[in-house]
Amino acid sequence: MTTTEQQISKCEKLIYIGPGLSRGRLNRYSIYIGGLPIHLEGEFSQCPKLAKLFVPISKLSEAEKELEKQGTPLHKYYTEVLNKLEV
Repeated sequence: MTTTEQQISKCEKLIYIGPGLSRGRLNRYSIYIGGLPIHLEGEFSQCPKLAKLFVPISKLSEAEKELEKQGTPLHKYYTEVLNKLEV
């Protein structure tokens, strides 16, 4: 279990705010309960920053503002996912 997974409560709802991945593997604003989706283990290995784009639903508004602002960590993670994964 990774550090990121340990920090996520088993009943916490996360929403994905990154770019959609090809072949329907992951869509923006998908909601997951109880942690990160296990069907994306390969993508997490290829681009660890992908996990950073799953945020608690309660923090969605703040996260979207940060995502739009260049130079912020979430903006950098989004850009890295765009460049490393097939979107």
